[in-house]
Amino acid sequence: MHINGQIRKPNSFPRSMNQNPTIFKVSELADEMRRLMEASYPEIWIEGELSSLSSPASGHLYFSLKDERSQLRCAMFKGRASVNRYRPKVGDLVRVRAKISVYTARGDLQCIVQYIEEAGEGILQRRYEELKQKLNAEGLFSQAHKQAVPKFAQCIGLVTSSSGAAVRDILTTLQRRCPGIPVIIYPSLVQGDTAAASIVAAINAAVAHQHCDVLIVSRGGGSLEDLWSFNDEQVARAIYNCPIPVVSGVGHEVDVTIADLVADLRAPTPTAAAELLSPDTTQLQTQLNALGQRLPLSIKRQFQRRAQNVDMTGRQLVHPRQQLSNKFERLGKLSAALVSGQQRQRQYRRDRLNAQGQRLTRNNPIKQIRQHQAQQNDVTKRLRGAEQRLLNHAQERLRAMGNQLHLVSPLATLDRGFAIAHTENNAVLKHGAQTSVGATIRVRVSDAQLGCTVDEITPND
Repeated sequence: MHINGQIRKPNSFPRSMNQNPTIFKVSELADEMRRLMEASYPEIWIEGELSSLSSPASGHLYFSLKDERSQLRCAMFKGRASVNRYRPKVGDLVRVRAKISVYTARGDLQCIVQYIEEAGEGILQRRYEELKQKLNAEGLFSQAHKQAVPKFAQCIGLVTSSSGAAVRDILTTLQRRCPGIPVIIYPSLVQGDTAAASIVAAINAAVAHQHCDVLIVSRGGGSLEDLWSFNDEQVARAIYNCPIPVVSGVGHEVDVTIADLVADLRAPTPTAAAELLSPDTTQLQTQLNALGQRLPLSIKRQFQRRAQNVDMTGRQLVHPRQQLSNKFERLGKLSAALVSGQQRQRQYRRDRLNAQGQRLTRNNPIKQIRQHQAQQNDVTKRLRGAEQRLLNHAQERLRAMGNQLHLVSPLATLDRGFAIAHTENNAVLKHGAQTSVGATIRVRVSDAQLGCTVDEITPND
């Protein structure tokens, strides 16, 4: 111990009261202890559990730090407490920067705290929140940037530890649900100081490989410190810039990492990530069976609708015989009109000719007669030409109409090699059920009718 410029050790004190020992007052010893502690420990860091917290009206903070074996009394004065961002609570694991001193009024050892912060996961939690706010402000969590995850993955890339529980859970789930999906493992560290760089390298390797259409970035559960590599900024940016859709499956359902927020799809666990990317083959088989049962019914309904359309169309169509009769009737009317027109024209010409003859007779000019005779001959030729042209035009229209009627006539169908079968009752044979083996039927071809006997009736496929 240092007293009045000299250091006196406890064993240097006289053993006998007769040797005039140095006597300290209590206050002197307390002051000397305070000076000694402040000189020996000007500023140190201490970590422990916070207890016995008191915050009186003065604004100072008084509390204790303890661990399994000891505890220290601490004081944080108003000036420091007011500017410190962290607000301590009883039970928190904290880290303080403090000076060691002695409260001379009671002779108690105490820590004068300059700064206090959460220790362990408290620091990590603050760093997590700060990075989360930063990346969110940059738009890394935006839904507009997230890519669609394929419903049926052709190849799954897996970024995780090759020996961890996550890879076993994922592979087991994929094997159980859809064993046909190929999986490529891009091994990486998932814990430790170099884990973040390892995860980024594995993601970049999957992008360069260009074999996978979706990536799972995953690891099993753990504490915040264990999962910290998935809260790394470089990992977040690698996932954000990855052209392959990324599904995160980190930790348990309550664990939400920065990687979960940046990923295109977050799964609560590694097993859930595998389930999101693998269709259940049993369920697919059930759906396929249901569709197979619905297909014949759908086809039957389609046939029924088509048959109804055919029936409706058939009722709207006019029979070719009726069409032919209508055409002949119209042709007769046109022919009658043509003859009537010709007669009227001839009568008109005759009337004019008679009138002119009368005028010629009255005037008797030979020249005019000759001229009129020439005009009459010309008109007669033109009339006969017009008659011939009208007749030819009518005949051409008649032939065209006849050809059109022939195209829709059943006789034209017979000319193309088809035949019409009739039963003994002269009914058209449409179905096999209308006749029987040994029955006599008539088959009409283009130029004859054949008498036939049914030897065999075989249903069509």
